[in-house]
Amino acid sequence: MKKLIIPILISAFLFSCESEESKNPIENADSKATVEEKKEVTIDLKNLREFDMTEYDLEATIYVPEKHYMISEEEEGLEAPVVKHSEGEAYWELSMRSDKNWNITIEDWDDEEKTIALEKEIHKETTDVYAYNYIDEGEDYLMYQRSLSLGSTTMDEKTASKLPNYHFVVIKKINGVYITIKSNDLGDYRKLSVQKMLNAARAIK
Repeated sequence: MKKLIIPILISAFLFSCESEESKNPIENADSKATVEEKKEVTIDLKNLREFDMTEYDLEATIYVPEKHYMISEEEEGLEAPVVKHSEGEAYWELSMRSDKNWNITIEDWDDEEKTIALEKEIHKETTDVYAYNYIDEGEDYLMYQRSLSLGSTTMDEKTASKLPNYHFVVIKKINGVYITIKSNDLGDYRKLSVQKMLNAARAIK
């Protein structure tokens, strides 16, 4: 009888170990997925600082370039953005005196739903004038190139692709309110500048 019991106990022990090992890969996979998900939403805010928009009738905090200037030989100050906003309007424009490549607009849409898909639909309405090339996209943001369509310009495609023609849009829902943050539609920017503005816009809270 003892000869039978020992093999049974060994088998049970090995089965138990295999069961635990079979669980671990799943747990590890879930853990890895969680880590990767966290990495995906990490935003580079280097050389950016928080700027409270409450004073300008917008209940939000956005990030702006951390530009320093000398108040005196011993005292240093932080450059504040230039905010254009008319009382009662749901539109804001932010720019920096020391950085002509920093110019974003913010719109408050209240409870009117906004999505990246809707933004793309708006682009389709202007394809007779502009060509769009989508560079980077997430659930709430889009980076793209916007250039004159070939029918609207004599410039060849290769030359056009090298021009500063990058833009972005970010859509956030803050306290039940839809907010869109975009590069100023009247300008054109290089990719590096747009990436920095995009990072700042994605971190709005």
